[in-house]
Amino acid sequence: MPQVLPEIKFPPENLMPHQTQVIYDTHRFKVLVWHRRARKTSTAITEIIRQALIRRGVYWHIFPTYSLAKESLWIDPIMLFNFLPEQIILKRNEQELSVTLTNGSVIRLKGADDPDHLRGAGPVGVVFDEFQKQKLEAWQVVEPILRANNGWAWFIGTPAGKNHLFDFYNRGQHTEQFQEWASWFLKASTSGIISASNLEEARNTSISQEFYNQEYECAWLEGVGQVFRGVRDVATSKPQRPVQDKNYVMGLDLAKHQDYTVITVFDRQTNCQVYQDRFNKLDWPFQKMKVIETAKWYNNAVCVTDATGIGDPIVDDLARAGVAVTPFKITEMSKKDLIEKLSIWIEQRRFKILPIEETIFELENFAYTIGPTGKIRYNAPSGLHDDIVISLALAVSELNETVRPPKEVELNRLQRYKQRLIMDMEHGSQDREANEFAEWTDPSY
Repeated sequence: MPQVLPEIKFPPENLMPHQTQVIYDTHRFKVLVWHRRARKTSTAITEIIRQALIRRGVYWHIFPTYSLAKESLWIDPIMLFNFLPEQIILKRNEQELSVTLTNGSVIRLKGADDPDHLRGAGPVGVVFDEFQKQKLEAWQVVEPILRANNGWAWFIGTPAGKNHLFDFYNRGQHTEQFQEWASWFLKASTSGIISASNLEEARNTSISQEFYNQEYECAWLEGVGQVFRGVRDVATSKPQRPVQDKNYVMGLDLAKHQDYTVITVFDRQTNCQVYQDRFNKLDWPFQKMKVIETAKWYNNAVCVTDATGIGDPIVDDLARAGVAVTPFKITEMSKKDLIEKLSIWIEQRRFKILPIEETIFELENFAYTIGPTGKIRYNAPSGLHDDIVISLALAVSELNETVRPPKEVELNRLQRYKQRLIMDMEHGSQDREANEFAEWTDPSY
């Protein structure tokens, strides 16, 4: 039997006006587009605890990845357990990142990196934190559950282009059409949370003015901080079986446990991606067999393989098995060249990729950082993967610009006359010259 709750005062009285306005609003689905350090996550934690005390049930706080959820809420001493009164905690489960309250409610932290793991359970309240970095599929999995349970959801974040956070924010701005939705917008220059001097320091040290405007002023800007722009414009290819006499190239990024092994195949004549496979937690012999069979299937495709670290002995094994393997050592400099070619070619639409959401997600979230010396580094954000990106980049490194057939140009009469003279000379004919000249000078010709 659930225990009787001790008398506590919750939520706390020290909330700021922009927090209480959202917490006590009665809409079912709420979207918070607030600037960095505007207390989005702490407001959401407060709401989850408040709701868990009102209605017994399961509540989720979802981050883009499980590891980010653990770092941001469970480990950080000023987050979850700073807000959760000790006297209402019945037990903690660090393995599952869950807290059971004395009234039987459960608060659990989750990651959206594999939306399939969100199926099957029955939460009655969910917060999607850093929603702009999450896969939309996570909401598509959870929405039917919440509707069946008469549950609620919050979507919180800071702009990162006009993606699904932008779409959901607009729902909350059109309440006549979306009556269950409401949205709030808060930028740093008007909130008063960050002092003017600290904002000026942030502006002066930001990567760019655009980046500052996005992070602190919540500007809906396309491509800020992104490496690859126009990804969806090139995601128009279709899977194809191998065609006889065609040449193919494979990009292979290897991994065994936490990361993924990714195989991508391109038609070298059209620069269109025709195949992709992504897997992990498979033994090396089975992985190598998949690579070997895929290469053979696509007309003995050239296989550009990451030969760094664990890839080095795999390259030798593939070569001994008859794969036309091209080893590629990824260093800081060679990775920069790989990524920048991929970025330029996407922007200029020089190739097409398969419209796979996992691929689009990785490309759109891949980012760069600028060190104190100005050196640029390319990586996936913490907790996310870049295996598909590297596999694509390895394959694209072997592609050339597609050759288009020469355009046929209609010749005028003089050009046709000269062309025939040349042909006659090459074939030893001399007796047609006068007739050709007469033909050219004849107005009726």
